[in-house]
Amino acid sequence: MTNKDYQEIFHEIKNYITFINSSLQLVEKTHPEVRDYSYWTDSMQELSSLKTMLVELNSARLNDDLNLQRISSDSFLSELRDTCTAMFNSSHFRLQIEAAPSLPCFFIDPERLRRALFNLIKNACEAMNDTGTARLRAYREGSFLRLDIIDFGGGISPEYLPKLFTPFATTKQGGTGLGLLIARQIIEAHSGRLTVDSRPNDGCTFSVYLPAAD
Repeated sequence: MTNKDYQEIFHEIKNYITFINSSLQLVEKTHPEVRDYSYWTDSMQELSSLKTMLVELNSARLNDDLNLQRISSDSFLSELRDTCTAMFNSSHFRLQIEAAPSLPCFFIDPERLRRALFNLIKNACEAMNDTGTARLRAYREGSFLRLDIIDFGGGISPEYLPKLFTPFATTKQGGTGLGLLIARQIIEAHSGRLTVDSRPNDGCTFSVYLPAAD
């Protein structure tokens, strides 16, 4: 099947889920006593998780359809800084971006790459329990632009590392395990790569390598 076929299937399934969710919300509004029934809240949360999972799976299917553009690294990181300030910075958690001077341009799909980085930053935020300062360092390494996303959330246990990019393998309650997988797929679709370095009892560094446009 083509990506268009998958899009249509996902769209239809999403419509059914949305209809069920809307119907249950109407039941809850009309009969608020249902909230007292066992498993009602859990069922509503599971339905919401199912809808989120479907959206993530759809995104994973579309990573090959990139709209590549030659983009200035400085302008991309500047926009990313503004967006992350609005999305992630709070009185408890913030992202600090450090960019080396004279960074190269690169060919990217800005929207897709931004999504991949958001997934990694969100992962850092959750690893630190939404508290503290994570860092994103951007610099050139050989023929690549390297982006290091550094958190201080205690690191990843060695036994879990081999499962890190496996769908539905996650240690987070209510998580799908798809965020990191989608991030890696997007980065690899850009002819890049994603690596992870876990520092036990300290944190993790996810490193994104993207070809420079020299």
